[in-house]
Amino acid sequence: MHGIFAHRSSRDEMHDSWLAALREGLRNVRFGGAEDLTMECAFYGHLYNDGKAGAAWQYAIGDLRPGVEEELVVALAEAVEDPSDEAVGKAGYAPQSVQWAIRVLQSRKLFGGTAAGIIGFVKQVARYLRDDEFRKAVRAEFSAAMESRPRLVIAHSLGSVVAYDWLRSHPATSATTLITLGSPLGLRPVLRELHPFVDASQAPWPTGIGTWVNIAAKEDVVASVKELQGLFAGKIQDLHPSNSRGTAHDVTTYLKNVHTARSVKVALD
Repeated sequence: MHGIFAHRSSRDEMHDSWLAALREGLRNVRFGGAEDLTMECAFYGHLYNDGKAGAAWQYAIGDLRPGVEEELVVALAEAVEDPSDEAVGKAGYAPQSVQWAIRVLQSRKLFGGTAAGIIGFVKQVARYLRDDEFRKAVRAEFSAAMESRPRLVIAHSLGSVVAYDWLRSHPATSATTLITLGSPLGLRPVLRELHPFVDASQAPWPTGIGTWVNIAAKEDVVASVKELQGLFAGKIQDLHPSNSRGTAHDVTTYLKNVHTARSVKVALD
């Protein structure tokens, strides 16, 4: 299950790039079945091309909507830096906390360090969480992919939110392992939207999943909450590779990583 910014990609591109990266990682850990690996893509990037989203490169800070969009930006920044340590300007088109957050995330080079890229990410995440019809369409794509009866689910970025959201609300399936890569599931605004009463208890465990491995690179700002263990009602293995700053959130970097390869090998052996 892919993450954000796949609206100009395709199912075929996803399949070829993900499978090549997975096989490379599995060959490194001497998994004999690497070349026989098959993969079904849950691809929903095309659903963002319905005319409802603006061009990401045109977004400005004033395009952030009050509520979950502004809260996501601030939550990402607060996870990596203390807001009390940074003064902010007095521009009237966004709260000072949002101005500070955008500046912090730009300094961390999130999505190229551009405000437009950061806001585009937030808007794609927020749309899944708040647009019921869109969420229904994305979940229908995941349902179709699960008809192939996979042994494990690998989900990147926003895809980890989608995969968790689907798995926790459906009966047990063929998949017993969930591997999340660069996941924003630990961000409070995301958990609150999925579970309004999450502050009162741990979030529900995804149905049928026996093993959950969460891989969050030290440099990945999207996965700024690195430890999911304790946030959900079950045991999660949190692993923290070191990616280069420029590819910290890149899915192929994650798929080739030894942590991912070993986790896939265990699930398939």
